[in-house]
Amino acid sequence: MTESKTIRVIAPVEAIAAHARVKVTRMQQITEIQYSQHHNTCATIHRLNKAKYVVLSTGEIKAYVRNDNRAQNLASLKASLKCLRRLINNNFSGEPDELFVTLTYAADVTDPQQISRDFDHFIKRLRRRFATFDYIKIAEPQGRLKSGRAVWHYHCLFKGIPYLDPTDLAAVWGHGYVKTKALQDVDDIGRYLTGYLTDIPLQDLSRVDDFTGNLPIVTKTVNGHEKALVKRGRLQYYPSGMNFYSSSRGIKAPTSQYMAYDEAKQMNLGKLTSTREVAVESESFHNKIITEEYNARRQ
Repeated sequence: MTESKTIRVIAPVEAIAAHARVKVTRMQQITEIQYSQHHNTCATIHRLNKAKYVVLSTGEIKAYVRNDNRAQNLASLKASLKCLRRLINNNFSGEPDELFVTLTYAADVTDPQQISRDFDHFIKRLRRRFATFDYIKIAEPQGRLKSGRAVWHYHCLFKGIPYLDPTDLAAVWGHGYVKTKALQDVDDIGRYLTGYLTDIPLQDLSRVDDFTGNLPIVTKTVNGHEKALVKRGRLQYYPSGMNFYSSSRGIKAPTSQYMAYDEAKQMNLGKLTSTREVAVESESFHNKIITEEYNARRQ
């Protein structure tokens, strides 16, 4: 067993000191500033194999904890969603040649490996028409979730492809209908899509035992009607170890740089859109992390 770790959200959020060293990640119009009370300057563990690792400070050999699905491993889940959100915002900003596409199946498909093969064949056919384009693909479980069985389809972001009629694109896909959406009216595509893809209507949730404490339920207006949604509820249907998103080679991860907080504030950041403080605690470690996000399209 690995050492137990607790993550607590703190409110109200403490102000970041002007001289504090922060990490600044710029993603087109989105900028993230993160302050960490403590920093790891070297590795604390060494991976031995898929099952075990050694704690460098003590020499103790421990086993990795394996979970049945991603909702049970909240830290891994949040890290994956954060990486995806950053990747989207670093490469997509609502340009005319960017398109949000949903690829569905006419018949139920419950094998994640099958949809991966089908997508690879789809991309090969699409490249015969458009030689240079890039994409991010995200697998989503949907369908008869109350039975505990996920039915899979893909959501994709494409750039470098002019608008295509969904019927025309469905002929290239070949497995079911296709829905397309332009994103010119969305100024934080990463946050919009990660919420859209992972939240699940409360009425569709079959298992709640994977969540500890109170269910993270929010109410949103969808198509003019209020709907109760469970934050990240859909993630419990992803098999453990599954990479639920991937991208083409031209999609680049953002880079970060360190500087004083007051120096970062001199940049053209735009409006502060979110701020969050969490405490990370275990028997041997305590840290405080404050994250601010700015949007240059909002003033």
